[in-house]
Amino acid sequence: MDTPHPWRWLRDHHPHVLLHWHDLPPGYRGTTDGHSNIWMRRRLVQRERRSTLAHELEHIRRNHRGCQREAVERVVRHHAARWLLPDLGVVLDAVVWARGDFEHAAEELWVDRATVLARLDLRHLHPAEKTLVQRRIDDMVQEMA
Repeated sequence: MDTPHPWRWLRDHHPHVLLHWHDLPPGYRGTTDGHSNIWMRRRLVQRERRSTLAHELEHIRRNHRGCQREAVERVVRHHAARWLLPDLGVVLDAVVWARGDFEHAAEELWVDRATVLARLDLRHLHPAEKTLVQRRIDDMVQEMA
């Protein structure tokens, strides 16, 4: 499976969208007008830029304009995370390898911590994925015993 590449996706599927680099207000890594502009915070590290761009592209895909309710943001975070991290098993392997440190797992997965957490959000997992998570937890508990 190819690694999702938000920069290529922007170039190939949204050539009309302009990317602007700014000093955004605290708490904002990126924002979009939902159609033709994305603004991103300067000085993000690559994995933060990658995660932020995927998130803003999801807003554009949904034609969102302006601020969204937290419930909508949660869905956008989930879909961006699922795009960047399609294989839940790989995510779980990274979390186990990092001994539950989501920041280190995120570095390993080339995304930010919020993207790892969004991918693991039980509210958005398919029942088979929930079973996989439970199985991995059970395996870890047995190994620790």
